[in-house]
Amino acid sequence: MKEVGGIIQDKANLLRQQYNLGNYCGRSIFDIIEKLEIENSNPLLFRLPFKNNELAGFVGYKNNRFAIYTNTNKTLGYEIFTAAHEIYHIVENRLVLKKNIVLQEEFSEEQKEKTENSEILADIFAAELLMPETDIKKEYHRLLNKYRLSTADESIIVMLQQIYFVEYKAVTKRLREIGANNYNKETENQLNRILLQKNDLPQLTKRLGYSSDLNELSKTKVYLPKVILSMIKENYQRLRTSHDDLIVLFSYAGVVPEYFGYEEDEELSDVAKTLEEKLKIKLGSDRFGKK
Repeated sequence: MKEVGGIIQDKANLLRQQYNLGNYCGRSIFDIIEKLEIENSNPLLFRLPFKNNELAGFVGYKNNRFAIYTNTNKTLGYEIFTAAHEIYHIVENRLVLKKNIVLQEEFSEEQKEKTENSEILADIFAAELLMPETDIKKEYHRLLNKYRLSTADESIIVMLQQIYFVEYKAVTKRLREIGANNYNKETENQLNRILLQKNDLPQLTKRLGYSSDLNELSKTKVYLPKVILSMIKENYQRLRTSHDDLIVLFSYAGVVPEYFGYEEDEELSDVAKTLEEKLKIKLGSDRFGKK
């Protein structure tokens, strides 16, 4: 697997060079997805709160278009890694996607055995894309020297987390995988203990002067592809789509039209009113599905 892992790392580096992504592409991973050119089109990106919280994300193929779906019920850092993981599937598993329509990250035990290698490779790809081995080793040693440490403590992990814009646990795992000096599985487990205490990581992150967004549920409750939103807007402006239609369209994403800046329309059909009432119940007191 080590030789194969090296090949996958090369693929991640090639993609980074092809799109001029640099070594710190975590912050722009969602924009990157919609800029990829896969078979003469750009993948669609859907960021939604999944009902099944065991499902981190999946990729799909329909109407000659690839799409990535990520679960916003996960932390932002987790969602970013999932997005990079799914990029691998779109780039490398297109034939499987076209055959199965959907490739998701949840399987029966039998399916897990058959797809295990593919999932491992997708994780290797995501780790290299988001945290290039050569660069993170350099940053790791720079921080150790700066703070006169022999190995990482929780503060070092948080600093690396913010540099590469990934989840805390992705950093601790990455350092072990690349064989960072004085770092092993025991060190990884020790550093991950901070995750067992509800407020320890957010508090440490803020004490170091950073936002704790990466450690919290994604602030984006619903994100639909820009190309789809542009088409809806154009049809609405040309009166091809009514506000009534918008209620139905956006109900599939669990939001109301006002969430995307459309003004509320009192003249709705009974069908639209029923859908809107269901949305209000689902979203609680938050009228537009925002946090």
